[in-house]
Amino acid sequence: MSRKNNPKTAKELLTDSLRLPRDMMLGASIVTAVGCQQVLVENYRGILEYTPESILLQGRACRIRVCGSRLKIAYYTNEDMKIEGKISEIQYL
Repeated sequence: MSRKNNPKTAKELLTDSLRLPRDMMLGASIVTAVGCQQVLVENYRGILEYTPESILLQGRACRIRVCGSRLKIAYYTNEDMKIEGKISEIQYL
């Protein structure tokens, strides 16, 4: 079977077949919105852009942009981050 017809990698297939959490096995980012005033992001790789209107993060498989006003990073570690402000949009790029 060609890669075009089945875009999943061996690791993805194994994770799916064993029903393991994808975020843990594949390092996928987890984005949790709490209302429109907080966003929690886990498993991100880095901060690419940080303004009061937009925060751009690098995930493993994509970039994540949080848009709004008065945005600030309340805290961050190597593994997770809390963004606060008036959140209007979350984009996966």
